Amino acid sequence: MKKLNIAVTGGGNSGEYDISVKSSQRVASLLDQRKYNVYLILIRGKEWVYQDAQGKVYPVNLNDFSLSLNQEIIHFDLVFNVIHGTPGEDGKLQGYFEMLGIRHTSCDSITSALTFNKSFCNKVVSSYGVKTAQSLHLNRPGVISPEEILKTLRLPFFVKPNCGGSSVGMSKVHTPEELLPALELAFKHDREVLIEEYIKGREITCGVYSRNGNPVALPLVEVVSKKEFFDFEAKYTENMADEILPAPISEELSQRCQETARMLYSKLNCKGVVRFDFILSDGEFWFLEVNTVPGMTSASIVPKMARHAGMELPDFYDLLIEEALKG
Repeated sequence: MKKLNIAVTGGGNSGEYDISVKSSQRVASLLDQRKYNVYLILIRGKEWVYQDAQGKVYPVNLNDFSLSLNQEIIHFDLVFNVIHGTPGEDGKLQGYFEMLGIRHTSCDSITSALTFNKSFCNKVVSSYGVKTAQSLHLNRPGVISPEEILKTLRLPFFVKPNCGGSSVGMSKVHTPEELLPALELAFKHDREVLIEEYIKGREITCGVYSRNGNPVALPLVEVVSKKEFFDFEAKYTENMADEILPAPISEELSQRCQETARMLYSKLNCKGVVRFDFILSDGEFWFLEVNTVPGMTSASIVPKMARHAGMELPDFYDLLIEEALKG
């Protein structure tokens, strides 16, 4: 059988660049070399390149997303997208591949754009009967005064970039004096900011992927940060958070969380593997966010979930590729 040409994309234009590079390198190393010709494509701004085993760098032809290697033109059968943040998680890259007719492993451009916008996503998720925190969406600095914010929302609350990931630029605000610095930090990372009331509870996360067109929920993980919340440092610094797998909650709660995650996967028209984050508070699940391109490093949560479910990662990635090729 002819081997498929698979491009694994990593990098991107956000604060998650380094994590994405590690994720993409990990995926590329685990794909079955007997079945695939694997090309790791790193993207940063206008620089899209492939680097071979000898360290030689080849630019990607952006007209058709191809490579010219040793007088041979390489076209790709599929893109395994591992770019966290823009342009790989917000719909830009997906729209580019869709216009070129190239299959990819992530959600389509519309779903990616919707879910990347936390405020818009919360409104849609809430319409399906899932609890979301009381919030304010600011599209520019000064659109509402700090006094109005404090009248509308109860302290403590989180101030975060509306379109971003890995908790970059996010702050927990306890006092009125902390609000302005938190807003300034968030607006450094995005033109839009979301302010959400704090929901006290346990953070539970659920991965979902598609098998034969049907959503399948992975085992739940409880995340216990050793910092005040699960910020960038806690996510990516060893021993800064405990990830308890499977989550130590009742079977009834576990099934309810997985059922909610599967429902949202279908309703939001997700593709590939995604991760839904919730807060469990007084027996109710509150939606935090959906990560449509979750981390794939050796320390990332979704690979741990897949292994706990009894899958070897090369087999799991095979499944994601096969589902994406079905269209």
